[in-house]
Amino acid sequence: MKRSIAHCRVPLVPVVVSILLFVLSASASAQQVIRISNYKALPGMDAQISKLTDEEITGEYAGMKGLKWVKFYLDPSTGERGSVTLWADRASLDAYLHSEARRGILAKLQPLIEGEVSSKIYVVYERKK
Repeated sequence: MKRSIAHCRVPLVPVVVSILLFVLSASASAQQVIRISNYKALPGMDAQISKLTDEEITGEYAGMKGLKWVKFYLDPSTGERGSVTLWADRASLDAYLHSEARRGILAKLQPLIEGEVSSKIYVVYERKK
């Protein structure tokens, strides 16, 4: 005797919804994210910040799990500086944000900048082919 889906003992709708939610959450968590950080150098500290970035901060970023690349930027006329980082997923970025490495970077940078480092995080959008 053939049985159709309608004769299943497991309620089908909750199972399908659970599977869809799992798939959607897995794909959302696997999306790449970009973090744009921003801060302002204290007057006369640009050279020291560049040296710190070149000699220490770049090395700290080098071994971070999930980091795809980092680029640093600056505007010498205003003292605005920061970085743009691309992460494999939000979990990798969150691990960095709560890491001892980040606390160390901020501790070294703080005496050279005005205020705090601010940042924005965005999900990377890629056109579907």
